[in-house]
Amino acid sequence: MINEQLNKLIMTAMKGGEKARAEVFRAIKSEFLKFQTAKNAKPLDDAAEIGILRKMLKEREEDAKLYAEKGRADLAEANEYEASVLADLLPKAASEEDIMAQIEAFIASTGEPALEKKNMGACVKFVKAALPTADGKTVSTLVMKVIG
Repeated sequence: MINEQLNKLIMTAMKGGEKARAEVFRAIKSEFLKFQTAKNAKPLDDAAEIGILRKMLKEREEDAKLYAEKGRADLAEANEYEASVLADLLPKAASEEDIMAQIEAFIASTGEPALEKKNMGACVKFVKAALPTADGKTVSTLVMKVIG
């Protein structure tokens, strides 16, 4: 998905004089390459790309917060800019309603009247497979609510 577009994005940013934006795209390309060449590497599919981008976004947000606390506004601003570029690339996250619908679909597929704690892992996997943009923490929280 994004991996195929990266070279075009880098070229467009460079032609537009947006060096900082191009650097973010290069960092993404580097992370994708690390993922692909790692020992026992899994294929770089859409879910893996989204996971890598989410991780990079979280790192930039945490770094920006730390720099701001330490009085380094210049570095905080740079990390906030990088985070905004990364956030623009991420697809819109699945809503809680979409996640709940998938949880209900999982329950219906098991034939059981309710979701049991022993099926939590299978339910989370089912939802993540159906909605790759769903946040894992949100999914597990909603599954725990359903379990009771």
